[in-house]
Amino acid sequence: MRFIEMKRIPMTKISTPRICIFGPGVVGYATGKALVEKKFKVGFIGRSQDKIRKLRDEGYWAYTFETFPDHSFDFDISFLTIATPTIKGKIQLQGIKQVARFIGERLTMTNNYHVIVVKSTVVPGTTENIVIPLLEKYSGKKVGKDFGVCMNPEYLREKTAVEDSRKPWMVLIGEYDKKSGDLLAKVWKKFKCPIYRCSIKEAEMQKYVHNLYNAVKIAFFNEVRVIARSMKADADTIFKYTALSCEGIWNPNYGLKDFGPYSGSCLPKDTQAFHEFSRKNHFHDDVLKATIKANTRLLSAKGKTEKEVLGTSL
Repeated sequence: MRFIEMKRIPMTKISTPRICIFGPGVVGYATGKALVEKKFKVGFIGRSQDKIRKLRDEGYWAYTFETFPDHSFDFDISFLTIATPTIKGKIQLQGIKQVARFIGERLTMTNNYHVIVVKSTVVPGTTENIVIPLLEKYSGKKVGKDFGVCMNPEYLREKTAVEDSRKPWMVLIGEYDKKSGDLLAKVWKKFKCPIYRCSIKEAEMQKYVHNLYNAVKIAFFNEVRVIARSMKADADTIFKYTALSCEGIWNPNYGLKDFGPYSGSCLPKDTQAFHEFSRKNHFHDDVLKATIKANTRLLSAKGKTEKEVLGTSL
């Protein structure tokens, strides 16, 4: 097997942290495979017997939760790549909670410093309000003293997950404290990509902003594509030149600064005009309509009205 039986080495002498992947799904498998290729000692723990069997057939150290030998939990870092599905609009965190308890109980068996890394997509506050309290409860230990915690979002694409893990374009570490972040950074430095560090809550929210922006962009262009087709116009041609002309596309920092709601001589009048055009022609423009509504609410919070802003337009 690629993961050999280990003898405990004092933390100060560990040159390469030992890593355990909880949840060997798409993200967990791809992450673990890339880490093994970088010569890390990696183990997998999961619920699916089929996935664990496949990993063992490939030569990896892998166990189900039921068959895991407690005495062998001799790792320095645990990655949580547990599924967090949404059911009826609510995120499901049962898996995260169960794994936090499982790790906490294993931490009672060692005096070595261990870093728990949440890679699953979780709503802001989950790591600090749910994961850390469970770890402390079941280990009897204290975060920041006996163990560390980080939030480390994944940006993998499902079809190219393994390749993306091998060549990450960036790594973001949300750290409970510097000690936690330093040990995790030691892992990602081997991948020679930009590493950024922030708070745990900022990292949790950044992953959602990442996904939400992608969702909104896709929804907007799909919406406009339908309108273009209804007018017998070629959406691909329109979008090709939009990608060249639109600063919101070619300037990655456009719209990120705290300048408040959009205003000026173009955006207020043009969003309203196209919305009215869509209404008259019975086109669906839900994304545009929501955008105007959101901007009007922000204007109102600043004591301005849409009419006042439109009055400044050329």
